[in-house]
Amino acid sequence: MLDEGIVNFSKEPNSYTGEDLVEFHLHGNPILLKRFLNILFSLGARPAENGEFTKRAMLNGKFPISKAEAIGRLIGARSALELKLAQRNVFGVLTQLESKLRSDLISLKAECEAEIDFSSEDLTFESREERKERLHSVARLTKNVIASSERANRQIDQSVVVLFGSPNTGKSSLMNLILGKDRSIVSDIPGTTRDYIAEEILLEGIPIRIVDTAGIRNTGDTVEELGIKRSWEEWSKANIRILLLDAAEPWQRQFENFTNHTFDRTLIVYNKIDLGINSIELEELRKFLNQKSLSFFPLSCKTGEGIEDLLLEIQKSLQMSEVEEDMVLLEDRQLYHLRNIEKNLRNAIDLLDSETPAEIVVEEINSALTEVGKINGRVDQEEILGRIFSKFCVGK
Repeated sequence: MLDEGIVNFSKEPNSYTGEDLVEFHLHGNPILLKRFLNILFSLGARPAENGEFTKRAMLNGKFPISKAEAIGRLIGARSALELKLAQRNVFGVLTQLESKLRSDLISLKAECEAEIDFSSEDLTFESREERKERLHSVARLTKNVIASSERANRQIDQSVVVLFGSPNTGKSSLMNLILGKDRSIVSDIPGTTRDYIAEEILLEGIPIRIVDTAGIRNTGDTVEELGIKRSWEEWSKANIRILLLDAAEPWQRQFENFTNHTFDRTLIVYNKIDLGINSIELEELRKFLNQKSLSFFPLSCKTGEGIEDLLLEIQKSLQMSEVEEDMVLLEDRQLYHLRNIEKNLRNAIDLLDSETPAEIVVEEINSALTEVGKINGRVDQEEILGRIFSKFCVGK
């Protein structure tokens, strides 16, 4: 006797994989489960390969490859928005899109091939302009889908928040405060951080890479200079720049190292307010920042005062949009095929403009159909013939 548990049996084809499937539910002790697996392996079973159950389901026709990819994205989603978009693909949004593309292209192919094969018959075919407009319509759909996916990918990509400032303004302390743990070394000695330090966090479902950089100052230390150079590189890549000022020091002097750089996407943090604030200095700073339209956040890394307002502003600045009705999230492989489809359609339009014979135009449509088939299934020649004979009274 090893344990008491539950065995579920699903008869094909009504299981996840489409095959006979047995599930064992045991108590969760890792030692117990390992012993149980070893018994199964001794009887001829083997561990599943990565994604094998979903792969078997796809190969058995339970769902297309696009849904298998969507399931992978669903499992690995890093944000609420990515999860929503993956769910849309799992529930068929991408399949519907591919179906429409396939249907439109098959209809175009059928029209072209009918004109080629039955040009001597007493039949009426669409004009060159009508056909060109249909090609334009499919090309616009393809272009819009590509743009929608690129927009979605930009929104779910990890955002970079970079902490900047002169030495000893509290960058490392702020990073530790945001992370809720001691990640950066905090010291009163200027120049402690010689290179940037990065950590990944989720802020209300938003994936963020937060970077603590070397203090910006003039120095003769070669290693510190290299760290400062890398700091400016991180500045250029940041989605949000947080510039820290030391409330205990004159703010004008702290801005000197940043006067030649852009302040777009920048939040100003006035740190160490627990040491007291010079009201005249503070008012001058407010006026200066108002002129530059910069947001301003008094804060104490020591007491935590003001941190909630700063985090809320970061969240608002990086806030993911709601899923738009036509938004779709594509994998790189799918985008590659869609770009090829758009290219084929543009080629077909150019050929029509140059009054190229239909036999050559239809080859571009064939290529586009092949690309659709690579996204999700294949094109059936019988289906194309069915379209031809359902649309024209051929051979009556």
